[in-house]
Amino acid sequence: MIEVKNLNKKYKNAVLKNLCLTADRGECIGIFGANGCGKTTLLEILSGSRKPDSGEISVFGKNPLKNKAVFSAYIGYVPQENPLIYDLSVKDNIRLWFDGNRSEFNTLFEKGIVSHMGLKEIKNKRVDKISGGMKRRLSIALALLKSPPVLLLDEPAAALDLKVKADIRNILKTYVKSGGTVIMTTHDEGDLSLFTRVMLMKDGKLKELDSEISGSEIIKQL
Repeated sequence: MIEVKNLNKKYKNAVLKNLCLTADRGECIGIFGANGCGKTTLLEILSGSRKPDSGEISVFGKNPLKNKAVFSAYIGYVPQENPLIYDLSVKDNIRLWFDGNRSEFNTLFEKGIVSHMGLKEIKNKRVDKISGGMKRRLSIALALLKSPPVLLLDEPAAALDLKVKADIRNILKTYVKSGGTVIMTTHDEGDLSLFTRVMLMKDGKLKELDSEISGSEIIKQL
């Protein structure tokens, strides 16, 4: 589904060094690593929001580096900072991202992703008036509007309370169970229960770890 070969990215120093990664349908891949190790850069490249210096990316056998439409067609991305317009309502934020007709838009709120994410009851509230957890739910909903087969999440539950973290994990479990693929960066060992594969980013590369590894064992390797 996704294949990354020899990906390189340099700012002042090299951040990604011949990095390789594969991800298949129904996998939930967790990426741990120290701050500044390149996790966010990797997801930005995989989402199409940043260009690599070199390397290859294949998404469903297509090359998104030559055709950026592949990124938007197959990949949903939830960055660390919520991609929301705070002085608009929840509903209007969704409207900006949605490209279907009015009937399809209304369906989102009755039995679609907006309803599933628990956002229907707050659809008319301004985003700056809703909780951090609801903002995160909305960001994830926006990434899933087009039902992408791949979802990238950059520390989706950072600074959220335990209830919201559990809700987000349940949402992701449902998505993966339906055949979606998740690649997610995190610092939270509580997310380990989600992952079918666990990876450590260090020195610009990814190292696959035992999927049963504990948080304390990951810390020792950072």
